[in-house]
Amino acid sequence: MMDRCGPDSAYFVISSTNLASALALRYRLTSDAADLIKAVETYSSALSKCSDGNPTRDSLLNNYGNALCSKFELFGERADLETALAHYRACLALRPPSHPKRSSLLTNLGDALGLKFTLDQNLADLEEAITCYTDALQSCTASQSGYITLLISLGMALCSSFEVHGDAEQVEKALAYYRTALAASSGAGSEHTRLLNGFGNALQLHHQNSGDIEDLNLSIQLLSTSLELQPTSSAERPITLLHLGNGLLLRFNITSDLADLNASVDHLEMSLQLCGDTHQYRPFILTAYGDAVLARFKENGDIGDLELAIAQSEAALLSHYSYPALLHLNDALLARFGRFRDIGDLRTVISQCDDALNTLPPTHSLFSRFRENRAFAFFEKSQYEGNPADLDLAIESLHEVESGLPEGDGLFVAVQLHLAIAHQTRFSSKGDGVDLHTALQHSRIAHRNCTRGNSSYPAVVMQLGINLHLLHTFRDGDNGDSLDESIVCMADADQLLSTRPGNSHYFPCLINLGSALFMRYSARNDYTDLDTAIEYATRALDIPTYRDKVPALINLGMMFYIRHKEAHVLADLKRSIQYFESAFATIPSVHPERATLLVGFGRALCRLAKAEDDSRHLELAIQYLREAVSLGRNDPFVPSTVAFLIDAQTRLAMRQHDNNQLQVSLHSFKALSHAIPAGHPALKMVYVSSAFLLLHMFSLNEDPLLLDEAFSCFAKATRVQLNHDLANSIKWAKQAERLHHSSELQAYQVSLTSLNAFMQATSAVPSRHKLLTQGEKAKYIVQLPSKAAGRGLIWNQLARTRTPLDALRRAGEDGLALASDFERVSVQLQRWSSRPTFEITAQTSRLTAEEDTRLYGQRRSEWLEIIRRIREKEGFESFLRDMTYHELQAAAVGGPVILLNAHEKRCDAIVVTKDRPPLLIPLQSTSVSELAMMRETFYRALKETRYAGEAKTRERRLVPVLRTLWDVVVEPVVNELLKFLPRGSRIWFCPTSKFTTLPLHAAGPYRRGVPNLPDIYICSYTPSLSALNRSRSQKPHLESSPSSSFLAIGQSNSSDGNEESELQAVSTELALVESLIPPSLSFKQISGEEGTADTAIEGLRTHVWVHLACHGNQDLEDPLLDIIRAEPENPAFAFLSACHTAVGDEHTPDEVIHLAAGMQFAGFRSVIGTMWAVDDSTAQYMVKEFYKHMFNGNKSPDCTQAAKALNKASKTVDMNVVPIDQRIVFVHIGV
Repeated sequence: MMDRCGPDSAYFVISSTNLASALALRYRLTSDAADLIKAVETYSSALSKCSDGNPTRDSLLNNYGNALCSKFELFGERADLETALAHYRACLALRPPSHPKRSSLLTNLGDALGLKFTLDQNLADLEEAITCYTDALQSCTASQSGYITLLISLGMALCSSFEVHGDAEQVEKALAYYRTALAASSGAGSEHTRLLNGFGNALQLHHQNSGDIEDLNLSIQLLSTSLELQPTSSAERPITLLHLGNGLLLRFNITSDLADLNASVDHLEMSLQLCGDTHQYRPFILTAYGDAVLARFKENGDIGDLELAIAQSEAALLSHYSYPALLHLNDALLARFGRFRDIGDLRTVISQCDDALNTLPPTHSLFSRFRENRAFAFFEKSQYEGNPADLDLAIESLHEVESGLPEGDGLFVAVQLHLAIAHQTRFSSKGDGVDLHTALQHSRIAHRNCTRGNSSYPAVVMQLGINLHLLHTFRDGDNGDSLDESIVCMADADQLLSTRPGNSHYFPCLINLGSALFMRYSARNDYTDLDTAIEYATRALDIPTYRDKVPALINLGMMFYIRHKEAHVLADLKRSIQYFESAFATIPSVHPERATLLVGFGRALCRLAKAEDDSRHLELAIQYLREAVSLGRNDPFVPSTVAFLIDAQTRLAMRQHDNNQLQVSLHSFKALSHAIPAGHPALKMVYVSSAFLLLHMFSLNEDPLLLDEAFSCFAKATRVQLNHDLANSIKWAKQAERLHHSSELQAYQVSLTSLNAFMQATSAVPSRHKLLTQGEKAKYIVQLPSKAAGRGLIWNQLARTRTPLDALRRAGEDGLALASDFERVSVQLQRWSSRPTFEITAQTSRLTAEEDTRLYGQRRSEWLEIIRRIREKEGFESFLRDMTYHELQAAAVGGPVILLNAHEKRCDAIVVTKDRPPLLIPLQSTSVSELAMMRETFYRALKETRYAGEAKTRERRLVPVLRTLWDVVVEPVVNELLKFLPRGSRIWFCPTSKFTTLPLHAAGPYRRGVPNLPDIYICSYTPSLSALNRSRSQKPHLESSPSSSFLAIGQSNSSDGNEESELQAVSTELALVESLIPPSLSFKQISGEEGTADTAIEGLRTHVWVHLACHGNQDLEDPLLDIIRAEPENPAFAFLSACHTAVGDEHTPDEVIHLAAGMQFAGFRSVIGTMWAVDDSTAQYMVKEFYKHMFNGNKSPDCTQAAKALNKASKTVDMNVVPIDQRIVFVHIGV
């Protein structure tokens, strides 16, 4: 028709218009740009021939404007948009307010103004667009065809307004319009997909305010639906992919789900491929794509992603300058600075932020982001250049940003985190405690507002851990709670990041977690902490993508240095120095860790100087320490650095016999002690170093004033901070003992108090036992003399949680409340203590273990606070304090208790009676080495003559040991006892050290007509005086009541699957026991398959009398702790017819860690145990004789008669059947 209709034809305008409209429609269906270009040309031709009075002119102008807008969106030519706006305005003049198509025209004009706003960021364009949409909506009903399109456009304009002004109400209005449109939509066509795109984008903006992940979930759902509905050639597809990629990236930031991150990158990359170089949205897609690959870089550390992110942001700015693109470029440049430390990146960020802040209105949604970027750039600059003014400026700027941010704002957590980092950094450089507490406050706020799945969470929780770590280091009187919480936080971060080793936070996480564990090792001496700290530091060093390895090298250097101090392995010291040398070779002259490196290197060189006897190492150490002091004039670690420097100078002066320098060092130490605040950790070293310097000076001139001053320094060192220093208190004691100083007793008292506190630092009994047997502090512990307050520490600590509270409950309402609180927390601590050691396995993470440790620390602190409040009550001032001697004498109410003490210098017996002063009996004829020899001889004889037919040989080898034991230990005691104690009386041995494994109860001359000890006195044992007191305080009223019951447990096989032989006589023994118990005791038997650990423990809990026939090689974790956890209801007596149930651990003999002691602690007042292997074939004879005497006559069963019954049994049993070792293998413990 166009061929027949020339330009001058009357039908040209209408024909051209129809053709152009058809072309435009086909473009919308096929996205063929040629159709759109042809449509624009045709509309132009039609308009050139269309007169002002033509009735179709308004429609032509409107449609022409639509085509030009589509062309602008495709090619980005400004002239097209300007022409479209002119046509729309001309059309508007032709359509008065009453015109039926005015609303659709206003919608089109608003859309064009929206495009112009996107291009120029002129707020007037956006405001006019919103006015157009609002006016259109007033004259448009829901039934009109353009209604949904109008709602979509208005919603998009309101979202843009929110992005500029930050007014959350605008997004709420937009969402309301989108919901209305969705309800009216047919669910198909390009209009519907455009609606889903706009709705999805609005939900993402709403999420920025609400923080509700459901906004993102719905947004992603809507956008995914839109994508599915669109043909692959749809012009909307790049925009849908853009919004969907953004939504997935936002959700990744909340959940850390890498699938979302990877999908985001894929969608944005696809969007970029679909849009041409001139596409209107290309700059936004480039920006979003750069943001996504930057997030991926932070996760995997791929430098290619970082460079791609920067390139995309720069390309976006080149094609269309926008503030979001500039902001994302800044983020990428800051990340690049973090990796490559190019100061030019920081200067670029600061300059770009200044430009943006000078042009953006303060109400713009991105204004705070640029201020935060600028502040953090200044923070990084301060760290790189060492300028404190930059740090102050950064902190001031961040606080300004914070003041305008509500909780829930998308920037809120980041600003709180950066404030925490900045204040902590300023504290580290200036030492102002206000900064540390402010940093901790901001860390907690950030942690409270950041969900665990958020991509920022690892950095947030790690920073909280760092600040808590510092708080523990510098807070006076810290009880370790903050350190435990610190490790929990860092373990939490490690658990999240361990599967993402490329994450930029993983390296500092490993470094800081290792440092915190290392500090806890220093405080509590748990070697697991030291080993784990080295493991984490080594893992950090093995991360290949991180450039700055200095922190890891320094940490490992310090850890191996400390391990050398503990184990004195020179290889550890050499390895320590290798790490320090590697760090020294790579560290720049300006580095925040340089002073730390110099100090650690200097300390290691001091040790090497001693190991290799080379003063040159000391000279180099002094050089390094001087530089370290000069680098940190306001650093809170400087006092420690100065102390190390003075100590190094002192060591060199001693080598060079420079007495003048020694005087200078002493004066320096004194001045430093006055300058350091009370409680500062450096004070301890100052006092200890001063003490040894004074002792050295005393050795030169023997001035007694120097000696007194030295021991005064030792005493001061043990009072620094709340936690006691076990190693230094024992050093004090040993030096006082060596020099016969009057402070020796005080030193040992402090040592025992420190040991008690040291032992309570760990929760489980096996862990406490391990602490007593391993490492440097164990070396000191074994040097402590034994006394009642220091013996059986593990049992005594457990017993404190079982203190009778009757008197406290009667002391008014507050007393009742305190008793209830004490009982509640004590039960929790007791259960904690009686658990097996927490092992890190695939099932139990480091985080779980550390959280467990932290909770134990909290409960222990709560327990100590309750005790403090109880002691404030009148009459309870001594609650749970160490017993006085008068109180301990109550243990001897049934007969004397003989404490046997073995020391390197002498051995003694101390006899405690109920009403006499303690009687000291020097055992001058024996020594620690002789006691050890007796033990070795005795147990070797048992081992070498254990086979059938060797009983006589065994007796010939054992009797000489028993004679020697009588001559050098027991006879001197018996001679003193006979002066006031009648024969046949009861006595109790309380052995320590080497005495614990010797059969004291069986000692004697073993000559015809001369009595042995069992013929003179009835012997029992007790782990400690307090343990015997507790047994006496148990209520005996249920022992013989009608409800009393007797439980016999038998198990012929070993429960742990080892190769011990099957016990053949167990069933015979149990039947024998049943035949011998009186009718007043009900009998129950557990044996065979029924004899599981659970049924046995339940039986122990509910029965009064118990007999066990089984293998008895004790394991501290099983069954001993199970028995403690059983909490028997009315325990009275236990007979342990098993091997090794009453012999302790040779590494911790004073702890009497054995099954019989565990049964006594569990509440059994009277216990029979064995000191070595029981012969299964003969044990029944001793059992038979024992129960015959125990239940002889018509008297009610009484557990306090067990010792007498055992004594008689050993004498009446057939000696031709039961050899001597099996007659004396059984011992009695308790009342």
